[in-house]
Amino acid sequence: MDSIFVRSLQEKARARHARIGIGIWNADAELIASLQSATEYADLLLVGDPCCDCSLDYVASKEPWKELVSLLAAGEIEGAVRGNLPAGRTMRALAEQFQIRVRRLALLELSGWAFLLGPVGIDEGESMSDREELLLGGAKFLQSMGVVPQAAVLSGGRMEDMGRCERVDRSLLEGELIAARAQEAGLLACHKGILIESCRGDDIVIAPEGVSGNLIFRTLLLLCGAQSYGAPVLMDKIFIDSSRARGSFDGPVMLASFMAGMREKKNRE
Repeated sequence: MDSIFVRSLQEKARARHARIGIGIWNADAELIASLQSATEYADLLLVGDPCCDCSLDYVASKEPWKELVSLLAAGEIEGAVRGNLPAGRTMRALAEQFQIRVRRLALLELSGWAFLLGPVGIDEGESMSDREELLLGGAKFLQSMGVVPQAAVLSGGRMEDMGRCERVDRSLLEGELIAARAQEAGLLACHKGILIESCRGDDIVIAPEGVSGNLIFRTLLLLCGAQSYGAPVLMDKIFIDSSRARGSFDGPVMLASFMAGMREKKNRE
């Protein structure tokens, strides 16, 4: 995927302009002001306490993570963005409300290359089956957008490193198995070991586990200037996770609004 793909998402989000809720927590005036630009893509509803003058619609709540998820479940909003809410509380509320195990992949763009990265939660992707489900779920997500995805599976070394230690051996074997099972499911997938530099051009990149995935994400976003459009949670409802480290939430709001339009189109068919 490339920047043209992302631009098409932006155009469709502007046209759909869905009702999207976004969580705010101890937000200062600068953060509230920054949300104004996200209204280019959606009709925003702030959930929490703005703590300052705010021209946008908002629902005050002492527990905005619960309120945001409740509004989504009730259909009061078409999609939700975590905003700057605490990740742990919000993901727990989401899991309890919808009885799911939270799995998410971040949509990133780096120098014209767009791709999904996961796992990005520090407590995600611990098992081989978790990472396999992330890959398959990410592929299904991209296929729904008309993309024929190519996936890269990362692990803790090169195949020639087999035998150096048990941890590396296990990581290499799991990487081989995940890629093989994805291929059996009809996907283009390749185990690339530790050679992350060879992943450029792939549509999905699966990290060895959540901590390394989060480190890759933070390195790309905060040191390399990558753009993040949020991390859609793999579930029926539309929920976009967003890092509190970001200065703008335009990308996650855009993605949520685009997905609302995609969901509406699917329901009409």
